[in-house]
Amino acid sequence: MDSASISSSILDYEFENGRRYHAYKAGSYPLPNDEQELERIDIKHHVSLLLAGGNLHLAPLHNPRRILDIGTGTGIWAIEMAEQYPHSQAKFWTWPENHFDYVHTRFLIASIGNWASMIQKAYKHTKPGGYFELQELDCRFKSDDGTLLDSHNLTYWSRLITEAAANYNRPIPHYTDYIPWFEKAGFVDIRQVVFKSPQNPWPKNRVLKEAGKFQLLAHTLGLEGVSLGLLTRGLGWKAEEVRVLMAKMRPELKDRGIHAYQTTVFITGRKPEHPTRSGKPASYSSHSPSTTAPLTPNSISSVAHSPQAHDSPAPPEEINAFTPVMPLTDTSVGHRSSEWD
Repeated sequence: MDSASISSSILDYEFENGRRYHAYKAGSYPLPNDEQELERIDIKHHVSLLLAGGNLHLAPLHNPRRILDIGTGTGIWAIEMAEQYPHSQAKFWTWPENHFDYVHTRFLIASIGNWASMIQKAYKHTKPGGYFELQELDCRFKSDDGTLLDSHNLTYWSRLITEAAANYNRPIPHYTDYIPWFEKAGFVDIRQVVFKSPQNPWPKNRVLKEAGKFQLLAHTLGLEGVSLGLLTRGLGWKAEEVRVLMAKMRPELKDRGIHAYQTTVFITGRKPEHPTRSGKPASYSSHSPSTTAPLTPNSISSVAHSPQAHDSPAPPEEINAFTPVMPLTDTSVGHRSSEWD
């Protein structure tokens, strides 16, 4: 995979509360970029691979030639994609319309002010017939069995980080927010897969336990970095107050009696072969049928949205290219002890 060079200006840094941040468009991105944060990003990459059965993507790609990775982080995903698709080419946000076979974005929470606009841009620069895939985290902690209480600091932090991000004009979407944005942009054959990512090794399931170990490591290394910029800039907290909250959260993060998790969503959409000027296929309907595949341990459960179609999209189907860990759908988010235990 070839790639374009980057401007030296983005290698400039500034420091705040003992952490290193980008100086390029200073303040627009509230997370640090120091070695501790880069390690957290690479650990999250490993967690994503565990949850997705080792797959870098869920879109049904066939030898893509031009791939765009938005917000590439440490570059680990792009490097591994280059190994998987050695004849592909990566470029930056200076391309013509209808250009890319595949556009990918992952873990951009706290960096996007207008998600609908970003998804619309991805649609604009994807080739007809090409795919856009969004892999994103809803960082709010949840539990299905009542072991995470309103009085827990994990719950308090979830509320704080949501409010701070909104104040900072970097809203954190719920995983159910994305499909309407995909539909409005004009994508068809939209499929959504939702995973639970445990906050520590509390599940009995072997792979989930492994994911929980790395998730706990990511939190231990990086939760302070995620919180400092947002809580100080978005809520006016002092750095010392943030660190006190982090100290209170650490025992809860490690407590296997608290069955908390965060939600990770993978969504793919295809740009129709013959989009209209509005971006939507001629047969597009805002009331497109949705189908949920059966939830089983050996298949991906998906929510598929397709138009009624002169564009001839693939019918909704059960995706079973690999064995997932704990897939959910937006109509099936309850606790399933047979999968978690």
